[in-house]
Amino acid sequence: MHEAEPALYYFNVRTESRVIEDPEGDMHPSLQAAREAALAKARAMIAEGEQTGEDRRSWRVEIMDRANQPVLTVAFSEVFDPGAPG
Repeated sequence: MHEAEPALYYFNVRTESRVIEDPEGDMHPSLQAAREAALAKARAMIAEGEQTGEDRRSWRVEIMDRANQPVLTVAFSEVFDPGAPG
């Protein structure tokens, strides 16, 4: 069994009012690995928001492929309920 080639994914964050674009992206071996990275990013951004009193639970990470096409959306709320649909 051979490993899939790592792919470049971009992690754009959609807030209530704007999109924070990821200009560089990150390489991940699978979409599942990219999803885990998106959850970690969401966790960190929620913690930042809690320090400033900002509720970011309605935000989401839009994972884009190299062609800038959406491949998966991860809701920040999934940090609290991993079984929730994105």
